[in-house]
Amino acid sequence: MKTIILISLLAILCTTVHAQDPVKTSPQYYKVLLENDQVRVLEYRLKAGEKEPMHSHPTGVVYVLSGTKLKFSYSDGRTEERAAAAGEWIWRDPTTHAVENIGDTEAHAIAVDLKPSGPHSPPDYMTTDRKLPTSGPLTSDFCPPAFAQGYGLAG
Repeated sequence: MKTIILISLLAILCTTVHAQDPVKTSPQYYKVLLENDQVRVLEYRLKAGEKEPMHSHPTGVVYVLSGTKLKFSYSDGRTEERAAAAGEWIWRDPTTHAVENIGDTEAHAIAVDLKPSGPHSPPDYMTTDRKLPTSGPLTSDFCPPAFAQGYGLAG
């Protein structure tokens, strides 16, 4: 009976932590460097042997300042060990995980979490359906005019 109660409590706790903001669940590991309606930029530090609880991230990128080996535990029960090297960029799809530093050095990274699109629309040059040429010079047909003129690409 005690086992059933314990398992039930653990399930409730795991559900509660699921989709938690890492800045709130683990403020000792995260520092907000910049936040606006489009991104949140976090500095992340996790010393060798430290573990952070289950939390979630939206889509984003991570730049590794000092690498180490990390163990990721996902909400579905999977685990994965990954080494990250200083200078590495990592694309991150939305995820929920716990992280343990199983390396010998501190993990130090900058994470850029992308926020869902707001009322802003991308610049025209990002939404064009025109194809870039596969050979020959780029012309102003394919570049924003100021860029093309400034770099001698105007055709």
